[in-house]
Amino acid sequence: MVNMLYIKDTKFALHPFGAAAGGNLIMVKSNTHTRLGYITRMGALLAIIIILTAFNIGYIPVGPIVATIYQVPVIVGAVILGPSAGSVLGGVWGVFSFILALTGNTTDVVALATIQQSPFIYFIISFVPRLLTGLLPGLLFKLLTRIEFFKNIRFITCGITGAVGSLVNTILYLGALYLLIRELLASLFNIEIGAVGAMVMGVAMTNGLVEAAVSFVLVAAICSALIHFLPMKK
Repeated sequence: MVNMLYIKDTKFALHPFGAAAGGNLIMVKSNTHTRLGYITRMGALLAIIIILTAFNIGYIPVGPIVATIYQVPVIVGAVILGPSAGSVLGGVWGVFSFILALTGNTTDVVALATIQQSPFIYFIISFVPRLLTGLLPGLLFKLLTRIEFFKNIRFITCGITGAVGSLVNTILYLGALYLLIRELLASLFNIEIGAVGAMVMGVAMTNGLVEAAVSFVLVAAICSALIHFLPMKK
């Protein structure tokens, strides 16, 4: 049996046979604070995602365009907690959005119409893009921070990650709509099927770019502050 000795934040594992019998004293640094910080941040970000989605308040008016910010807490989590955490946050966002549509608690007419046609197809549309919106920005941030140039411009690095993450969400979500339900979109908006692609591209080039700019600013500001004032203990 291994005996444990705790001195402040350090955990010592004593070999059962002792040093006199040739055993070793093994020192293992406790990661209690790291785990607690991780859980606290994940819980706060999950709560923000659920509140924004449940109350349909994840929008910011930018001139004539209304930009969505649902993706921001997901990308923030991917930056400060890593791609795995980002994937969890994005997955929760996707699942929760699906549940709201399935129960009729959403104002998204496309979601409601798709649910009526095929819940499985809407689950793919809702879940996969959001999952990747958490995973890919997290991987991008890890890559950028290994490059010396980006290490010295933290605000810009976080902002680039935020903008790219927003574009990932826009492109994958709209792409899924076009690939999986373009006939339904044509019917909903009373247009020809051949015009659906142009409509989707129009949304991507207007709302999508504005949302990327908003995400750049918000993710850069939030993540820079969190990394500086509330760094994770290593």
